This record gives sequence, structure tokens and C-alpha cells, in this order.
Amino acid sequence: MKKAGAVLLSGMLLAGGAVAHAEQRMQGYVGISYAELEQYDRFFGQGRYETGEVFARIGGHLNEIFTSELRIGTTLNDESGTSSVGVRDYRHDYIITMMLQAGHEIGIFRPYVGAGYSYVRERVTLVNGNEVTGSFDDITVAGGVDIYLGERVGLNLEFTQYYDTENLRLKGPSAGLIWRF
Repeated sequence: MKKAGAVLLSGMLLAGGAVAHAEQRMQGYVGISYAELEQYDRFFGQGRYETGEVFARIGGHLNEIFTSELRIGTTLNDESGTSSVGVRDYRHDYIITMMLQAGHEIGIFRPYVGAGYSYVRERVTLVNGNEVTGSFDDITVAGGVDIYLGERVGLNLEFTQYYDTENLRLKGPSAGLIWRF
């Protein structure tokens, strides 16, 4: 829990500083996104499964190229079923990501790539009703595009890989709305 608190505090300071700097140029933003994250199946025996995640995002443009962002997400759609290892439900309690993005506006589009750090806490509910939690962290990479529909409102499309090891992978596309201030 100390690690999650440190990650959250660092991310808030990073994003908050970026937003404070960006507010002077009206380039801070908040957003909400929905992601379908695919992962290797460690629990249900189907090879892979997806969970639906919702993310709140806050960030700011540091300059014309770089943007910092803090995003916090949780599972909206659990993976459910009864497995041979006694698992009934799987979800992410939270996913906290701090990211630095590099991109450039081209008309209404702003394509970007990003890299950062994610801390994930997962929860498994067993058939007997007991819950087991675990956590993992890794370097996160992303590629996406912001599409500005006006001075303040825009769409965001992104593909993100939050975690990738030999037996655990968390990645997928997301779509969302952003509001610039």
C-alpha cells in the first residue's frame, strides 16, 4: 500500500505541476476513457479474456511536444465464471498510471506516443466467497491520437500496454472524451 500511495502522490505532483503550468496557456485537460483490456488467462483456462475498465485522466501540455498525464482506472466489467482453480470473479481494484507523451498537433489531430509507469491492484473472488488481492507494476507504453472537435472538447483513441511478462499481459484499446482548459 505504501508503494501505491507513493505512486499516486508522485503522479499527482507530476500531473498537477503540468496542469498548473499548462493552465497559463489553456492547455490542461481532463478526460474519461473506456478500455477493453486483454490479458492472459491465469484463472479461467480460456487462454485470454478481457475486462472493461473506466479511466479518469488529468494532464497538461508541458510544451508543444510533451504532455504529462495521470490516469486512475478501475474495472467496470469483471470477468466471471467458475474455473478449475476455484475462481469466480476477477477485477482490477485500480490501475494508476503516470505517463509522459510526445506528440504534435496537425490540424484537429494530435498523434502521440507515450511511456510511463503503472501500478495495478487486482482482486480475485473465489467460489467459496473469499477474496484474494495481488499487485504488479511495470513500464507502460501507449500510442494514440486526440481529435479536437472544437476549442475545448475532443475525442481520444489509444492502444496501451500496461504490463507484459511471460505469464501476465495487460493491454488493449481505449476510447474517450477530453475537455481542455
